[in-house]
Amino acid sequence: MDEVIGLLFLAVYIVGIVGLAAGITFGVIRIFPTERNPRKSDAAETPEKPSANSGGQTGGGSLFRRSKRGTS
Repeated sequence: MDEVIGLLFLAVYIVGIVGLAAGITFGVIRIFPTERNPRKSDAAETPEKPSANSGGQTGGGSLFRRSKRGTS
């Protein structure tokens, strides 16, 4: 009988911990919601300046170039 009560207590403990974590997560999401589509800043619309390693050329020549596509 001691083992059954111990296993039942363990199951209740696990469910309690998972429920507490879910409740805290739900509360944090309700208090601090995030935007689904973040606003684009003005910096994203301005053309990029050449880096110090590109030699001042806008055409490239850098070993690691930035992607032409926007990152999400």
